[in-house]
Amino acid sequence: MAWEITPQGYLKTTAKITKGTVLQYYGHEIGLTDSRANRLIDVNRTIEELSKADTLKSIDGMPITITHPDRKSVDASDWKNKTVGHVQTPRVEGNYIVCDAYIQDASAIELLKNKDIRELSVGYEPADIQEENGKFYHKNIKVNHVAIVAEGRAGSDCRLNDSKPKIGATLMKFKAKRKSLVDAIKKLLTDSDLSADEISKKIDELMQQLEEVQGKEDEESKAKADELQKQIDELKAKLEALNDEEPTAGEDDKDARITALTAELEQVKKERDEYKARVEELEAEKDKDSVMNDAKARFPKVKLNDAKSGRDVRVGVLVDHGIYTKGQASKLTDAEIRAAYAGLVATSTKKNKVVSSLLNDSKEAPAKSASARLGGK
Repeated sequence: MAWEITPQGYLKTTAKITKGTVLQYYGHEIGLTDSRANRLIDVNRTIEELSKADTLKSIDGMPITITHPDRKSVDASDWKNKTVGHVQTPRVEGNYIVCDAYIQDASAIELLKNKDIRELSVGYEPADIQEENGKFYHKNIKVNHVAIVAEGRAGSDCRLNDSKPKIGATLMKFKAKRKSLVDAIKKLLTDSDLSADEISKKIDELMQQLEEVQGKEDEESKAKADELQKQIDELKAKLEALNDEEPTAGEDDKDARITALTAELEQVKKERDEYKARVEELEAEKDKDSVMNDAKARFPKVKLNDAKSGRDVRVGVLVDHGIYTKGQASKLTDAEIRAAYAGLVATSTKKNKVVSSLLNDSKEAPAKSASARLGGK
């Protein structure tokens, strides 16, 4: 489903929210307190477990947030301040859990329209992590919320469906051209291009390996010996054929083709790098202008005169609001800074609306004179 704006102004699309995969967590994140607490641990989250009826039921209607909440969950006490939409109709499609996603918050919709933030990260209820035969599995999975993030742990394929064209299409053409050239060069540089001395040396190396496994009775050694003997026979045949051949002018032609292909490959790499640099430059200029206008409108009291990039603008706002110090921000990636800024924008917008609404509701209406009540001035 492509993006659809409903008559109410909501954004509706489909979303791959998670998938069967192996994810890495620090040991302390999954309750380990031994020597593995600060090590990265593989946790298996299988599509079979995600497909269970209770898990799918737990997804239906769950809130969508911009970044994960500070305390990692959403409930009735803070739902109004944290959510920007919801997911519904969860179903299994291949290795993915797919939902219909509705974004109902106007500022979040504007953010998604203007920024390339599409990836999703599921927030789970307290995890049931079980160890089986030395491997860890996420069992009895229950979902709390789905966060829109700059970079999700499950991978860039878990994301909101996006109908916008990708700048990367041109880069893919460069990649395809580069691959075809590399394949052509590899085809010319096969084993048959080895000299007689190189083939003889290779045969000697394989013979040494063969001697090490010959005489062993286990099946693995026998299989390895057979494979080594096969490789030796093939190389001997190539060596005999090479010794029988007379030098031909074809070798010079082949060398010339390799040289030409290599030069063409270098040119493609150069053009690709130049294109990427220009795209990044244009994106940086566009990003700075966009986020500067956004920040001035939302946070007019923040001084941003020294900002030279979109990152500088975001960091300035985040530091001013006490989210990070400059030192802390310097250690974060651009993706993390973007996500933090997006979260601040969404949160501050909703808080301002709530405060304004509360003030308006609590304000007493000015007393009217008798004349005014009767229609006079």
